[in-house]
Amino acid sequence: MAVYKRTYKPYTGPTTHPLTRFLVLQRYASKAVFKSRLLGIGYMACFIPTLLMICAIYLDQNASVLALVHEQPGFLKIDASLYLAFLTFQCVLAGILTAFVAPSLISPDLTNGALSLYLSRPFTRAEYLLGKGAVIASLAGAITLLPALLIFFVQSSLMGWNWTMRNLYLANASIFTCLIVLAVLTLIGLAMSALVRWKIVAGGLILAVFAIGKGFGAMIDGIMRTTIGDYIDIQHLLATIATNLFGLEYQDQQDMSAFAAWIALLAICGALVWILNRKLRVCEVA
Repeated sequence: MAVYKRTYKPYTGPTTHPLTRFLVLQRYASKAVFKSRLLGIGYMACFIPTLLMICAIYLDQNASVLALVHEQPGFLKIDASLYLAFLTFQCVLAGILTAFVAPSLISPDLTNGALSLYLSRPFTRAEYLLGKGAVIASLAGAITLLPALLIFFVQSSLMGWNWTMRNLYLANASIFTCLIVLAVLTLIGLAMSALVRWKIVAGGLILAVFAIGKGFGAMIDGIMRTTIGDYIDIQHLLATIATNLFGLEYQDQQDMSAFAAWIALLAICGALVWILNRKLRVCEVA
């Protein structure tokens, strides 16, 4: 049958709500990520520290078990230092996870010229980035934010209401710290994936952002005998902000205040957003 004799009708079925449309990209991208069994096994291993932490908290309040080892209840001190140490370790795992996950999100679309196909649909660039970034944020959040809250709830159920009210700041600090780390990891992962179109190089560059920033900052401090190099060290900035949220004092904080760390971190995030805005263009603009 000739084409002009066909009768075409527009799609009249149900459509995705505009506010949740980015989740379509997140769903399919997440499925592609877990096609690798090795990555799936490694991701499941990231929950082992959380299980060990919960077991230690439970045993700390189990009098019968403590009697066998001649210990008294409360030998494990649940405070801001313990929470910060746990979150630091989990955030390191989240950074490694980002290096493996992020390169497969944007770089294949740019390499194969698929960005125009996405944006020809009812997707804006912001929704495209939100859908891709939700993959990193959801996976990293599951091994940072959720374990921290789970540990707090377990300890609260064992210690009672009074302990919960006295230590509610631990939950608040954990939430804000994890949200900051997730935002930074998401922006770094997407920016490096858009900047470098080779997956292996992009993954290495994500890890190098933290290592090079720390090494280059230390070199500047050593040569110029100043602390200005700390402002390009993302690890130092995050540690300064996190310790301030938990009410602790960062040992390497020196002359940097939490406010200055916030300004420097926002400037770095702004540079990452500029990279994404520059690279994610359907047509090259002179």
